[in-house]
Amino acid sequence: MFAFVVRRLLIGLLIIWGVYTLTFFAVNLAPGDPFANLENPKMTKEDLERLRAKWGYDKPVLVRYFIHLGKLFWRQPDVRVFESGGLEIRLFGEDGTNRLFATVQRPPDEIVLTPTERSRIDFGAREVRVERRPDGSYPDADIASGRFSVLDTFFVVGETETALETSGVTLRASGGRLQVSPTLASAPDRVTLDGPGGETILLERTAEGLYGPVPVEPGSYRAGGVDIYVPVEQLDTAGVTIDLGSSVLTKRPVTSLLAEPLVNSLILGTAALLLDYIVGVLIGVVSATRQYSKLDHAFTLGALFVYSMPSFWLGLMLMLLFAVKLQWLPSEGMHDIGETGLLDLIEHMLLPTFVLGIGAAAATARYQRSALLEVLGQDYIRTARAKGLPEGAVVWKHAMRNALIPVITLFGLTLPFLVSGSVIVEQIFSWPGMGREVIKAIYGRDVFVVSGITLIATTMVVLGSLVADLLYALVDPRVRLQ
Repeated sequence: MFAFVVRRLLIGLLIIWGVYTLTFFAVNLAPGDPFANLENPKMTKEDLERLRAKWGYDKPVLVRYFIHLGKLFWRQPDVRVFESGGLEIRLFGEDGTNRLFATVQRPPDEIVLTPTERSRIDFGAREVRVERRPDGSYPDADIASGRFSVLDTFFVVGETETALETSGVTLRASGGRLQVSPTLASAPDRVTLDGPGGETILLERTAEGLYGPVPVEPGSYRAGGVDIYVPVEQLDTAGVTIDLGSSVLTKRPVTSLLAEPLVNSLILGTAALLLDYIVGVLIGVVSATRQYSKLDHAFTLGALFVYSMPSFWLGLMLMLLFAVKLQWLPSEGMHDIGETGLLDLIEHMLLPTFVLGIGAAAATARYQRSALLEVLGQDYIRTARAKGLPEGAVVWKHAMRNALIPVITLFGLTLPFLVSGSVIVEQIFSWPGMGREVIKAIYGRDVFVVSGITLIATTMVVLGSLVADLLYALVDPRVRLQ
């Protein structure tokens, strides 16, 4: 049994990876990208290109896939970088504490200032290139007024003198002339930081020309004119992890973005699933043990009627009756404003749970009736009755174990329903679950959220199939022998 479970889990991992890969490429290869909706008069073309480059959309889709796949299973270290007076100061976690580390920024060999499209139109600005001389200095250059992109930041040139320190150089513009110089003429012997309690933190220069690292306590530090905040918790180090990425639209990690909707869908899905199998199995047993009776015909007709009703129509009719006409139950959400109690949650759950569960119960009842009728015609059931066993014992103790096999198969297939829920029903009742997140992610082309939802749903499918196989062995001893 253990070898069987391990083998199924390995196959399941391959299935999850395959579906995740197909979803990633399907979303990325569709026309457009998440930034198409951001186009407006205030968002320049350069800003959009910078956003695309930040999120990796300037790279081919295959390259983006392998980069994302690496981040999915391997956590990158959380390193926070600050620039101060020609120094690059890094804050990172190591050995249970946060540490500061500094290096002297090497001035680039070439500096390119690219004007924005608006600056080209309004001021006639053109691209400016300044190359570093062999002696380490930079020549002056002509520059027009406007806004320029340079070294991952922006430099605004106006009528008055403006200055910018970045990447180890200082840019000064005045009177249409641009001057570029290294921020630091030489590397200092030590780097001084002001600590949160007024103390001074010294980072001594090592033989390799580096400064630090030194452990630092939580608080706010200052290096030159730059504030460095050290959090209470240790910053993440590199290691094995499961990271679904961040939402392109909300900038939140996908795991935290989906955590609350996932719990909400689990609450609603579990209640609907319980209603489905309790009602469905009971109706199926009653119909099978009273075959062709008036009760059987009534249950059969009722199940067919309920199963044929669209869920959105049933939801709207129940909402109209119980929420609008009778005003017995709320029509939307999980709680009333200011309410967080269990009773309030149950009141909001009744209508969506009934809509989701009753239609599925109709199908379960038909499966259960058909399976139980087949088993009740077996020879060993006639033998049990010939021995004088009570009918209840014959049905529930002898017949039901075999009659549950098709229902268990159905249960394994519907287990992902706990996560995916019903997009339509959640929209109708404004239930803040995974269904609403699916709609928003698809319309927003939020590839990481869509891929994360697909990953969760596929995992539930694999687990549902495995749970069904294990339940087979629990119910039918012949499966365990095989």
